[in-house]
Amino acid sequence: MATKPEPAESIRRDGRFSLKELKGKAFEGVLIAATLVGIVALLVLFGYMFFDAVGPQAASAKWYLLFFGTLVAPTSAFALYSRRRPAVRRMNAKAFAAVFGGLAFSLAAWVVFDATGPRGPLLYVLLAGVSPLLIAGYAKYVERSMFVGPAMVASTLVALLWTLGTEVFVFALFDLIGLLFGWIPVLGSLRLPVGLPALVTAVSAGVPTLAVLRYLVRRDAPRRAFVLVPVVAALSGLGTAGFDFWLHPYVDVLAAWVAYVCLVGVPVAAVVALAVRRRATVREGLVAGGAVVAGNLAVGGVALARSLDPSFWVVMFSGTVVPVAYVVGDAVIADREGRIGLLGPFVLIGGVLLGALLEDVVDATGPDTWITPTLLLSTWNGLDPTEAGAYPETVGSIMIVSVMALMSFPVGVGAAIYLEEYAPSTGPAGRFANFTEVNIANLAGVPSVVYGLLGLALFNNVLDFPPGIVFTAGATLGLLILPIVIVSAQEAIRAVPDSLRRGSYGMGASRWQTLRNVVLPEAVPGILTGTILALGRAIGETAPLLIISLAVSGSTPDGLFAGGVALPLRIYASSANAIPAYRKGVLAALAVVLLALMLTMNAVAILLRNRYQTNDT
Repeated sequence: MATKPEPAESIRRDGRFSLKELKGKAFEGVLIAATLVGIVALLVLFGYMFFDAVGPQAASAKWYLLFFGTLVAPTSAFALYSRRRPAVRRMNAKAFAAVFGGLAFSLAAWVVFDATGPRGPLLYVLLAGVSPLLIAGYAKYVERSMFVGPAMVASTLVALLWTLGTEVFVFALFDLIGLLFGWIPVLGSLRLPVGLPALVTAVSAGVPTLAVLRYLVRRDAPRRAFVLVPVVAALSGLGTAGFDFWLHPYVDVLAAWVAYVCLVGVPVAAVVALAVRRRATVREGLVAGGAVVAGNLAVGGVALARSLDPSFWVVMFSGTVVPVAYVVGDAVIADREGRIGLLGPFVLIGGVLLGALLEDVVDATGPDTWITPTLLLSTWNGLDPTEAGAYPETVGSIMIVSVMALMSFPVGVGAAIYLEEYAPSTGPAGRFANFTEVNIANLAGVPSVVYGLLGLALFNNVLDFPPGIVFTAGATLGLLILPIVIVSAQEAIRAVPDSLRRGSYGMGASRWQTLRNVVLPEAVPGILTGTILALGRAIGETAPLLIISLAVSGSTPDGLFAGGVALPLRIYASSANAIPAYRKGVLAALAVVLLALMLTMNAVAILLRNRYQTNDT
């Protein structure tokens, strides 16, 4: 076997380092020093923030010994044990994701839907989810199903646009038309032949129907596929006219906890049914999904019998108990070698609870922390730091980030797919695509305050939205991160080897099948990495929120078109408070809450990215 030649830098002359090797060692030292400087700077920054927020210097030595014995020692021992056993380590990671991820999902869903009310979001979910489900079900009876994938994506986007977008954009568009009729003398005497609501309903039902009809004709779809045309027309019309006159009366009569079951419990049951069906049979998947729904109804009934609020317990059951039960059952049945890894999160939680229980027994003095239930569950108090709460700001930030992610991620990934996979490289269309790419790359470096001015001009001035609403804040921040998402998604798609595409085409797959089954699975880790960076940038932005007049203080927003508040603005306002405790302790505690929100949000994308990377390997 031939030996690997040593690089020229490692050759010594007369026992001394060569000049090239000295240069390489010096450059390596500079890189290590730069890395250490960055890490140390971050540690110092977070150390100051942690000390101001938690106050560990006030704790006694007895308290540290107590929590070392109940929390640090057991958790460290279990971590060392699982590290040496791959099966246990893998199951430990699943258990942590199920327990803490489910808990974070349950709490986020509860605070948002409790603020907005579950019936309004349930309407949007019904109107946006029925059409793709009908298309997927009908596809099993159609011989040629090449149109199914694009039709499901298009129908979902159309449903979202014409349910949420009708009241946001379409009415604003016709308001502009009305202004145009008033401004132009020649048109001022004309009158619309029909009323505005009827015209909006006709447009919202006609445009998607014509689009689906044109697609089916161009694809030479079978006759049975044209049943989608009246389905899309009915659903689109229902999304505008029927939203207020058909579905609203039926949804309003639902009890709140039943709406929570439909909004949270049924989707979780569907996910469980699909997961079980992949490993077992369709019948067992249906049984598992039905068991989840029945469990939700049983939890609601028990809570009502005990005079408790069933809504909260239904959400906790669906978001936390069901994932944990699924992971535990999977470990007991299919992964007996790693089942001991299930104890990881319970060792951590048990250590915390045991330490808190024994703290009063042994009379140990704990930290003087500002992160208290009052901070997380109460409203703001600008006079007494101990009564300062950030619950409305936390809910507002969650809603703003949700709107931002839902608006930027599908649009950004879709734009990247078009520019990389469908846009021509020559001709006028190719030149336009190149011009668009250059402008997108330039927009990624535009200061955030400019996007605040864009949101002010577009949403407040042109569309005449009220100032400081949640939708405007989320949409403005969505525009802020949209170029970053597009650029990162383009790079991830571009990194997929062309040999995979050619192999897929050689097997007879279409462009859509190649994109869905080959390109996107390979590009998902890179796409999610860029999304993590973009969301991390936007969640702490303050300047755009100030420009669009988002309130510094207020009540919990009760909808997307209600006045909102956000944690970055609360931190900004606390820094100018005349009381020192606000500028030091409360401000640091709010920063910790914001960082926890950001890390929780990014953890979802990181878990998905790691799962795709694991599947690739």
